[in-house]
Formats: sequence, structure tokens, C-alpha cells
Amino acid sequence: MKNLIRNIVLLVTLLFAVSINAQDTLSNTKALSKKEIRAQKRAERIKEKEERKKAAKLFEQILHAQAVSGIDSMAFVLEATQVYDRYGNMENVSSNINFVSVNGDMAVFQLGFDGLVGLNGVGGITMEGKISDYKVKEEDNGRRTVSFNVMGPVMLARMQFSIDGNGNFANVKVRSQTENIELSFRGQVVPSKNSSVYEGMKLF
Repeated sequence: MKNLIRNIVLLVTLLFAVSINAQDTLSNTKALSKKEIRAQKRAERIKEKEERKKAAKLFEQILHAQAVSGIDSMAFVLEATQVYDRYGNMENVSSNINFVSVNGDMAVFQLGFDGLVGLNGVGGITMEGKISDYKVKEEDNGRRTVSFNVMGPVMLARMQFSIDGNGNFANVKVRSQTENIELSFRGQVVPSKNSSVYEGMKLF
């Protein structure tokens, strides 16, 4: 938690420094020639661009650290913005009703579409099951893979997550172990406490 707070403070400081530098530039332009002013402004733009890159990189590091923390503690949610079938066909979806959540030894899979009712009340289906064989593997490039089985009243599936090395975007493949059904989500992994997904009615 202390590292997270420190990173956030650094991020805010970087952004604040960009603003201060821009103000200082304006205050110093009166004593310079037009050529010097143009050169100074060009140098300031380059500097500001570099500062924004540093701030963006730091922000990605914070998001990645939060995602890894959620994975390691088995308390995270993948909020999906895209869903794929086994043939690669893609559909953009709402992240607040399309997700896979892990909370201790339980997982919830939900698929929903805006404007429909569905079996779960949000245009799709919601299933819950118990997790077994939970494994996390860290790659050299910072990527992580998470795999586990889920068994519930109406779900027997294998789930495999692949988290990008930077930021918190990830893919999850959900494969039924009883039928020839496979879906994939892509979205952002966030700790459970930071998630704002809406869970519909489960099938029992």
C-alpha cells in the first residue's frame, strides 16, 4: 500500500511539474528574441512530451502492480470490453456486465448484452463455481498467466488468463469441459475492491 501511495504521489508530481515548467516559460519569454523564444518553446514541448511519457509509464506500472496484487491474493475481476467466439469473431461489450471474477476459491463468469433480458436479467448468463488447481506463472517479460478449473451447479470449465507485461489489460479463455463451447474476453484486470461490475441472477 505504501508503494502504491508513493507511486501515485510521484505521478501527480510529474504532472504538476509539467504545468510549472510551462508557466515558467511564459514568464521568461519577454527578454528573449523571437528566434530564442521559438527555440525555447520547442525545447519545452519536447520536455513536456517526455514528462507525459514518464507519467503514463508510471501509471501503467501502478495498474500492473494492482492487477498482480489481485491475482496473487485471488481477489480480482477481469472487466471485459470485448468478447470472442472460438472462431475469432469479436463483439464490443459493456465492461460492467461482462466479466470473470475471482474471490477466494469461487469464480463467477458473466456474459451480458445491453438491451436484452436474458437468463440473468442483463442479456446473457451468469454462472458461479468453485476453483481448483489455481496456478500463476510469471514470464520473463512481465506477463503473467493464470489458470484454474471451475466447477458449479451448471458450469464445468477451464479458465486461462494472460496478463500483458505493462498495464492491466488481459485475455481470458473460458472453455467448457462438457460441451464444445469456448469464449474469450479481453479487458482490464482490477482488484475486487476497485471493481464496479453488476452481477445478474445466477443459474442454479
